[in-house]
Amino acid sequence: MKKLKKELKFYLKIIFSFLFITIFSTNVLSNEIFIKGNNFTDKRVILSLIENKPIDASQEYSNYIIKVLDKSALFENVTVEIVDNDYIVTVTEYFNINNIYFNNNDRLKDDELLAFADELNLKNLNPSNIDNYINEIQKLYESFGYNNINITYTEKKFLESNTADLIFDINEGSITKIKNIFFTGNVSIDNDELKSIIKSKTKTLINLFANNNFKKFTVENDVNIIEKYYRNKGFIDVNASYSIEYLKSNSVNIYFNITENNLYLFKDINILDDNNLLTKDVKSSINGLIKNSISLNETYSFDKVNLLKSNISDLIIKNGIEYFEVKILEKKDIQNISILYNITSIKPKYANQINIYGNSRTFDRVIRRELEISEGDAIYDSQLDRIRNKLSSLRLFKSVEVIEKEIDENLVNLEINVEETQTGTLNAGVSIGTIEGLGVVAGLSERNFYGTGRSLKALVNTTNNKTQFTLETTDRLFYENDVDVSFRAKLKDEDFAKTSSYKLQTFSTGFGIGYKINPKLRHSVDLDYIIKDYNVTNSSTVATAIEKSSGENISFVLKNNVFFNTLNSLMIPKNGRYISFTNLIETPTSSSNGTVKNLLTFRNYNKFDKNIFSYQAKLGNIISLNNNDILTDDKFSLGGRWLRGFDTFGAGPRDSRTSYVGGNNLITTKFDFAREITNNSDFPVYANIFNDYGLVWENKTKPINNDNSLRSSVGFGLKYYSPIGPIGFSWGFPLLDESYDIKRMFLFSIGNID
Repeated sequence: MKKLKKELKFYLKIIFSFLFITIFSTNVLSNEIFIKGNNFTDKRVILSLIENKPIDASQEYSNYIIKVLDKSALFENVTVEIVDNDYIVTVTEYFNINNIYFNNNDRLKDDELLAFADELNLKNLNPSNIDNYINEIQKLYESFGYNNINITYTEKKFLESNTADLIFDINEGSITKIKNIFFTGNVSIDNDELKSIIKSKTKTLINLFANNNFKKFTVENDVNIIEKYYRNKGFIDVNASYSIEYLKSNSVNIYFNITENNLYLFKDINILDDNNLLTKDVKSSINGLIKNSISLNETYSFDKVNLLKSNISDLIIKNGIEYFEVKILEKKDIQNISILYNITSIKPKYANQINIYGNSRTFDRVIRRELEISEGDAIYDSQLDRIRNKLSSLRLFKSVEVIEKEIDENLVNLEINVEETQTGTLNAGVSIGTIEGLGVVAGLSERNFYGTGRSLKALVNTTNNKTQFTLETTDRLFYENDVDVSFRAKLKDEDFAKTSSYKLQTFSTGFGIGYKINPKLRHSVDLDYIIKDYNVTNSSTVATAIEKSSGENISFVLKNNVFFNTLNSLMIPKNGRYISFTNLIETPTSSSNGTVKNLLTFRNYNKFDKNIFSYQAKLGNIISLNNNDILTDDKFSLGGRWLRGFDTFGAGPRDSRTSYVGGNNLITTKFDFAREITNNSDFPVYANIFNDYGLVWENKTKPINNDNSLRSSVGFGLKYYSPIGPIGFSWGFPLLDESYDIKRMFLFSIGNID
């Protein structure tokens, strides 16, 4: 009994202690939060915003409530009082937006602006949210070139429902245009070369359809492009900036200011393998790769360093070595840089999912076919760099970002974020000259037809004596390769009545396969079905082979092309080299056709200060598979731009003045020395002197005027790179010629002056 009383007394103490703690905590430590003024906002919604619950009554917690509710952007005003250890929260609600209306918006439609409001969560009349929305809309307009936009708004409130209509008045103004682009401080790279790489453009008569809208973000990106371009040419410490001059005509002048600093050269290049991942043979192969890729004392190139890193990674993978990474370590001295490729072991990573975002137009498969990895594959940093570079090289996206999202120690998700860009262009150009007269080129080009990654081109090219229509489409040959396949159709009308007494209409259709061997070298193979219709205009002077082929002639042509190009510009070349080799095999479809034709073209340009020296050459040969006379339009001709001082079809074998024959073999060379006679002008003028040599020879049936003699000329000229395009004047004087040659001393051309 005594034991029972003792236990009962113990339990009563516990119960009383529990009651005391409960009462104390309820009255002293537990606080209630009461909400006032929330006529249209549910109390539970407000309380859900307050994550931390109070443990006592304090001003610190009152400030916390105010901060949290202000951050929610739901209330115009929030106050907190402490009454009997309880918090009394009084809110003044913002009017919720019922409808949003827009006035005077032409460039951006209502649906686009409303979608943007949803994206920015514009739900009530919070002034900071509205101001943020206006700022973002202004940025969007500025991205299209509208830099004088003004946006105001009014409110129409409905007190009974605490809602409002928001009305925006948009004064778009007009698009700001770029008038001029200037560069300062660019000693080593000239203005034309820099203009060719930046995205900001000026409009000229040659490029009437250029987009010269002023966009500040484009100019900012141009600064990065210029710096990257300089660094890739050895100027690692380059610094570029810009300034804008606003003109009264709602146009701007853009000034890019460049500080080049020192030019760096490669000093030495080595590999480091502290983890002993590489065998002796692999190390030897890598050292051979380094030796063949970069020469010591060669100008530093960021692209070459990264390309070599990628090639080293590929070589290691091919030798069965896994789970490694290659890091580039650089050490600079005054004007030299040493490169160390540090090869280290890493923990394996595998791709769990590959997700693609931002491609609202481009199909996923267009992007996935560029990937060299798939779900479940091991991932290396070099692969991610290649994915980024390959997608950027498609010219379908403004930006490409590849992000790894780690799931666990060995598993990652890959996110590929792309921002699409405009892929359709309308092009037009004009050329005027004493050789071809007025020429017009116009066309449409789309690089991403209906989001398929397929390109489509339609082109019209016409001069006094030639009109050509071209339709071509290009796509990837198979899903997982880098080989392009193209299909095309061409219709060409040529008038040789004055030179060879006939007219020719050619229709061709066919397909081709092309691929890059490396960034500078490309190879393609084409097969065409060709119908040629010869129309003789003077049977007494036309070549016998043409007269025999009068009417339609059908053939198949297999063409091999190899192109090597390091020119800084195709329009205004000043540095670099261009080599092309073309082999054509025309399959015999009758006893009158069937040929093998080879043509090698070489161009080399070197710039020294204000001087440019160029050497150009052509070598050609054609043979008949049937031992027949080759048709005149298939033979080689001499004169015009490739032998100045002589007319087109002016030099070489002929039967009469209106019956040019040409020859089965060709060799021609051009030497030019040009010097700028202006002082760092945006529209420079070059004076040049030249010396040309050419020879065309050999025919199965000898023409009346037949010879194998060399032709030569010297001359001088002016080249003016004007706002309407390049303009060329030249005066040529034959040194070696024949009496029956047709001379042309003066040449004038706009658009094509090389």
